[in-house]
Amino acid sequence: MGTLGLQEKQQGQAGRMSSEMICCPNCDLLCSSQLVVTGEALRCPRCSYTLQKPKKNTFARVKALSLAGLLFYIPANFLPIISFEIFGIEKVSSIFDSVATLVQQGYLHVALIVLFTSLVFPLLTLSFLLFVSLGMYSKRKPQNVPQMFRWYHHLEEWGMTEIFLIAALITIIKMYHLAGVGYQIGFFCYIGLVISCVGCSLALDKQYYWAEIEKTFASHGDFKIEEHSHHRTEKHLTAKEAGLVLCHVCHKLTRMEKTKGEAQEKCPRCQAALHSRYPNSIARTWALIITATIFALPANILPIMEVKQFGITQRSTIMDGIIYFFQDGSYGIGLIIFTASIIVPLFKIVGFLIILNSIHFSRLTRLKPKTKMYRFISFIGRWSMLDVFVIALLCASVDFGFFSDVSAAPAAVYFTAVVIATMFAAVSLDPRLLWDKVR
Repeated sequence: MGTLGLQEKQQGQAGRMSSEMICCPNCDLLCSSQLVVTGEALRCPRCSYTLQKPKKNTFARVKALSLAGLLFYIPANFLPIISFEIFGIEKVSSIFDSVATLVQQGYLHVALIVLFTSLVFPLLTLSFLLFVSLGMYSKRKPQNVPQMFRWYHHLEEWGMTEIFLIAALITIIKMYHLAGVGYQIGFFCYIGLVISCVGCSLALDKQYYWAEIEKTFASHGDFKIEEHSHHRTEKHLTAKEAGLVLCHVCHKLTRMEKTKGEAQEKCPRCQAALHSRYPNSIARTWALIITATIFALPANILPIMEVKQFGITQRSTIMDGIIYFFQDGSYGIGLIIFTASIIVPLFKIVGFLIILNSIHFSRLTRLKPKTKMYRFISFIGRWSMLDVFVIALLCASVDFGFFSDVSAAPAAVYFTAVVIATMFAAVSLDPRLLWDKVR
């Protein structure tokens, strides 16, 4: 299919969607796509969630950016990115070296998290996007295109290339006055990889992709497009009240089975399991937040990094590292680390406690700000990995034997556990539970 045909399809997308019912995944409100339009974005009138935001040339841009990202991937991750020189001794390191160093130091759990978030998940997400983009319009229709795009949905927030790049810059600033810094070819390739990954996220129009996947594969009998009657949209009519269920992945509305009061087992579009609400959402979120709260104490009290200089060992906590940047005059970097490592984890835990308390005690006040807070928590949660990435890079880059050596310390394990637990809490919490008792 030519580029002109794709552009015409994208231009006609808004017209096709205007006759469809849309359900907000944050508050479950049913509305027409003609209800609230701000520019090109369609927002939920109850919680202000962005329901649709058509993007121009999404297919061509995503295909080009995902291919570029895959070309950058190997040199960006396996070639040296930075080098440090002290007393004539030069040490070069790659991103893969940072993982290997953590394994050698005995921090296998931290190494696995760094491996998946910086290497494995970015590779998978770029591969899935390219596979889906090529598969939809190829003569041979791969049967697993919907499943691949569903997996992209699950993994996209776990690929943290842009956070690792910020960590690399912080590492360079931290070592700038102590050692000679050199930029290797891998550093520039990694910048290209980050631009490709971020560009894919910004250019991707998920609604358009899912609509094209449904239309393309329905015509080949991969699954059946189910039509449901369009209910009259009222002020507080939700999908649950209308007997409909929203797919958590592709946001397709499907009719519930009246006999069981639950949706059919699989989504007809992406084959994800369907549930009216996330199973055991409250219990899982409570367990994860309690876990994060318990681990937060040793994460902030115990040393997170050990530095050996001329045989003398100095251990530093998260706060010690922040104080170092402020004393050094790097106030911007110190503020970034303080926000990502101290403020953000605390804000996430307190925010979740407020939301869970509101659900448990049916507090129906200020639901819109609480829903916005949930979305903000989901967005910023991954940025707490910044400190972990900085430690991983320092461990790999600063190894000059007797002169200077950096290694991870026990708090790195606990801090990583706090970040992962709060990220999973954001995934497990169903924000629609805040609105279920609104009448």
